[in-house]
Amino acid sequence: MMSERNGKPAKYNRIDLSFFTNNGGMRSNNEDSLLLDGLLISDRSMEKPLSHQTVGPDITCCIADGIGGAEKGEVASNLVLSALRDNATLITDTDSLSSALSEGKEALEQYVQEHPEAADLGCTLAGICIRGDSAIVFNAGDCRVYRINGTYFEQITRDHSVVQSLYEEGIITEEEMRFHPKRNVVTSSVSGDGNPDSIKLFTTEIQVKDSDIFFICCDGIWGCFSHDELELIYQRFKGIEFCEKLMGAAVARKASDNISAILIQISPA
Repeated sequence: MMSERNGKPAKYNRIDLSFFTNNGGMRSNNEDSLLLDGLLISDRSMEKPLSHQTVGPDITCCIADGIGGAEKGEVASNLVLSALRDNATLITDTDSLSSALSEGKEALEQYVQEHPEAADLGCTLAGICIRGDSAIVFNAGDCRVYRINGTYFEQITRDHSVVQSLYEEGIITEEEMRFHPKRNVVTSSVSGDGNPDSIKLFTTEIQVKDSDIFFICCDGIWGCFSHDELELIYQRFKGIEFCEKLMGAAVARKASDNISAILIQISPA
């Protein structure tokens, strides 16, 4: 199925989403928020994963992980994803994506002015803007986007974190990133810090194939499961069952952070 976009045919996709966000095994509140096809889920701990299907050329999905704890991380993730949702139809390239996130940052700055006690509120995030047969993949901080090839999880995004730098310098291994004492120290976020240039955004534009599968997760997931474990679970369970097993296992392991994930499956419309 095709439609017109800027005088050119726009490819329609059938997009199946499976997703969850939960407090995790130890946290009393959930600072994560999800954006899925215009639906914003925030300040909520889901009892089980849900699914959603849509058909169209465009979709924006994102996970925002609130940081700051007492500084209202759940407010930050909500405000930033609200700005992304409200500007989703305007996002056509990396510049328009950056503008949308800058609007989210402005909302955080305004919130800090009105609530000085929340001076450090912010969020990390990762997401994908699918536009027909192409997509913009992005992140700030240590949330991730993977493309699943067969059962192999290929990480598309690049973490902005202390442990990522240590890994790239060859000081620690990929597995040691999960347990390093500085694992939670990020070097980029969308924050109400008064610095207009503080967002370091990773972006890349990719081609989207009819059979593509993408996986977005916060650091609470990749910190709870090794790369090999994610692939082993996916070998046995697909679609919403994969999310069900992942969420159940993370809670059973008493994940020390909030846990959120979105599985995106593309097929011809």
